[in-house]
Amino acid sequence: MPNHPRILIVDDEPNVRLMLRTALATVGYPTAVAPDGETALGMIQAEPCDLIILDLRMPGLDGMQTLTRIRELGTKVPVVMLTAHGSIPDAVTAMRLDAIDFISKPISPVELRARVAEVLERHQVGTRTTVETTPEPSFGFELARARRALNRGEWKEAEALLREVLARSRGSREAKELLDRLLAMKERESSGAFPLLREWFPGGRGH
Repeated sequence: MPNHPRILIVDDEPNVRLMLRTALATVGYPTAVAPDGETALGMIQAEPCDLIILDLRMPGLDGMQTLTRIRELGTKVPVVMLTAHGSIPDAVTAMRLDAIDFISKPISPVELRARVAEVLERHQVGTRTTVETTPEPSFGFELARARRALNRGEWKEAEALLREVLARSRGSREAKELLDRLLAMKERESSGAFPLLREWFPGGRGH
C-alpha cells in the first residue's frame, strides 16, 4: 500500500513480534521489529517511523524507560504501549510521557489492525516522524526534564524549564499547556498546599 505509515514493533517475545508484524503486514503496513529497547532506539535514530508499538515489560530497558529515552531524543512519534500487565499507574505514567494508547495482550489480528488504524487517524499521521534536528538540540531533552520535575513535584524547577523551552520555541504547544496548567493550579492553591498539583502529579511535594 503506497505511503502507508511505517510501524516499529518492540517486544522481547519472538512469537508476539511475529504475530504483530504478520497482522499489520498483511494489510500493507511496512513494519520493522526490535527485540529490546536499546535496539529500538538505534533503529529510530537510523530510520524514520510513524508509529511505535512498545511492550511494557522487557528485560534491560523496559517499556517506560524506552519511552522516556525516545522522548529525550526529541521525536514526537506516536507510541502505543503493549502490555499484559496494564494498570492505572502504568497508564498515567505512560500518558505523562506522551504515549497515546494502550493495547492489552492477547489481541487478535483484526482488533490490532482496527486499533492501529484508529490511533493513526486520531494522531493524523501524514508524514513520517523523525528525530528533530534544530538549532536548539537540547529542546526535547529540556522538555523531558520538565516532565520529570513535574512528576517529582519540583514545581519551581519545572516552571523554569518550561519557560526556557518556550523562550527557545514558542511553538511548543505541549510546553505551553503544561506551564499554563501549572500556573493555574499554583494560583488556585496559593496557600502552598498544592493539593491539585499533588493529585495531577502524585509524586509532588509542593515546594
